[in-house]
Amino acid sequence: MAVLSTWGHQGAPISWDKGVQVFGNAHHPFGLDVLYGHSKTWQADAVITLLDTWVFDVNALRGLKWIPWYPVDTEPMPAIIKNNLERAWHIIGMSKYGVEQAQLAGLESDYAPCAIDTNVYQPTEQKRAREKIAFPKDKFIVGMVAMNKGNPSRKAFHQTIEAFAALKKKHSDVALYLHTLDGVNGQEMVNLPALCDVLGLKYAYAYTPDVNDADVIFADGYRYALGYPPEAMASIYSALDVHVLVTLGEGFGIPIIEAQACGTPVIVGDWTSMPELCFSGWKVDKKDTIPIFTNLSAYHYLPNAGAIAEQMENAYQAKGKSKYRKNARKGAMAYDADAVYKKYWKPIMKRIEEKLGQPEAPANLSKNLDVLR
Repeated sequence: MAVLSTWGHQGAPISWDKGVQVFGNAHHPFGLDVLYGHSKTWQADAVITLLDTWVFDVNALRGLKWIPWYPVDTEPMPAIIKNNLERAWHIIGMSKYGVEQAQLAGLESDYAPCAIDTNVYQPTEQKRAREKIAFPKDKFIVGMVAMNKGNPSRKAFHQTIEAFAALKKKHSDVALYLHTLDGVNGQEMVNLPALCDVLGLKYAYAYTPDVNDADVIFADGYRYALGYPPEAMASIYSALDVHVLVTLGEGFGIPIIEAQACGTPVIVGDWTSMPELCFSGWKVDKKDTIPIFTNLSAYHYLPNAGAIAEQMENAYQAKGKSKYRKNARKGAMAYDADAVYKKYWKPIMKRIEEKLGQPEAPANLSKNLDVLR
């Protein structure tokens, strides 16, 4: 197996983690200008992509055995996704919702969910977790792990922060942690500190003394840019009382699983893939949304801030009840990477192998790589 990195490595191939070949990105943000070349250099039997299917020009794949591991975050499946999937060699949905949408479109799809390492993402006693990351000790902390990309935001930052502002008016002992870029210096982002100012919410940044008096806490921008290690993320999730991800639509929503694996209940939307990942927590009803017709000619669902606030209040009233943390961890265990590999990927790879006819390993692979080096 080889990997094409679309972020974090560019240029010549490198060897990573005991010999995994990693090819670099070039000029296209999703590596589509080098995907074909890297595939031929590696003499790949097939290419599995973990990208939005609509970004592909399938004509540029030029006969590669393309296997999209695809998300669907709208209703219905957009025509451009359906058309591209029809031209793929084999397809794998990452959510049950996505597979259902494929079936409605007349496509036969395998299913393999995203997965996590539950040996890393596991509960830490909340007091100890908060000490490790310098969070307020005695507040009810709502958290949100999501990318600040696009304005308006698909992640519904406006509605979530407005919902928290309503919760703050009722309870003084609450805080909101946002694990994302604040958007002050970024393009096509929501300026989240400015939104906090408009709503009258005091904000601070993680690992500073100001967090104890803040209503909203942002991730440390420098650490975020470098990448918080998984162990730090597990401490953050464990330190929360509830994790909120009520977005306009999710192709999967891996923070929902990560949070629950750490014993933290969640608040999600009851549409797209989100409800299938909620084992412990609360759902915002789809009737409390406004359908938004997207540029992919399908619908997202804009949640009502008041409906999110109502579920935050329910979570506040349930604080300290151990059953929520136990049920969260129990449900998330089905998404452990080893379990997912055994249950889903092994049979899928067996079917792919049979379709390929078990080709022989290429004889001149090392020569091809030497040319690149």
